[in-house]
Amino acid sequence: MKNGVLPLPKAKQENMLNSKFWVKKSQHLRFVKLDKNLNFEKNSFYILFAPLFLIIAFYVYLKKKIIPHPKFNFYFFDGISKNCRKIKENARSWYALNLVYNNYSNTDVFWGNLTYNFFWHSLKNSRALRNRLKLISFLLFKNFEEILRKNKEVRLISIASGSAQGVIETAAEAKRKGILIKGILIDLDPIAIEYSKKLSQKLGVEKQFTFINNKASIINKIGKEFKPNIIEMVGFLEYKPFNKAVRLIQDIYQVLDKEGVFITSQIASNFEKLFQAEVANWPMIYRNSKETAKILSLSGFSSGNYSFYQEPLKIHYIAECKKI
Repeated sequence: MKNGVLPLPKAKQENMLNSKFWVKKSQHLRFVKLDKNLNFEKNSFYILFAPLFLIIAFYVYLKKKIIPHPKFNFYFFDGISKNCRKIKENARSWYALNLVYNNYSNTDVFWGNLTYNFFWHSLKNSRALRNRLKLISFLLFKNFEEILRKNKEVRLISIASGSAQGVIETAAEAKRKGILIKGILIDLDPIAIEYSKKLSQKLGVEKQFTFINNKASIINKIGKEFKPNIIEMVGFLEYKPFNKAVRLIQDIYQVLDKEGVFITSQIASNFEKLFQAEVANWPMIYRNSKETAKILSLSGFSSGNYSFYQEPLKIHYIAECKKI
């Protein structure tokens, strides 16, 4: 037994991982309702554009059957707009997320800006991503305060940190309120690491962070030495197959300090996933809350020790897991 987790025979582990009914239908999944106003983006006029996005997605899907790798998926998307083209070319990366999180109007020609604003401010997925950023910041700050009630310091690791915008901005806000955190940001992309360094310098918290350009698996080594009491991994499970997701979170569970918190995200299936995959070249692994709960349970977190938070558009949800 290691850190309260009893290792199972390999054959039994594989059987559990492949079981479709490991999470019982009767299991209650705890969704926490947010009382605080976080200024989330709502549906607005989305209902007017939804059929249009679906038609465009089917058009591009059929177009790719004839031309497998077209120069432009849809001319009025990545043909006119430089920013839409950048999102398509850098899909599944921190750079694309950065373009969706932040308003980059006036960085393109007139029609390009109109296209960029239309798609990435009308799409339900883009608004849900910005909602996720707000929700992550809220949960991080909440846990910073709770951890300090029992510990001398907050020790945070962000895995696949990307730009680390949510972590760094929250650390800066915490610093203004007298809370200093000690953090490690891990990402495989050296450009992402450089970006997060500059952002932390801009916000005056660079001395609080260590930046590591490496794979997520380095958590085994880094975590044992650092003993984090909070680990954040957002926007990464969407690209990890089930078995790999379980094994990674098992490693996270092992190095997380006792009474520590693991915060992660997952995207749920939604009406726009065909648009994301075909027009934006951004395919993902979609899971519902029960499938995510299964991963968390197999990784070591007991069902009574994790809660789900869902942003209002119900596309992204966050799991807050406590190691007891």
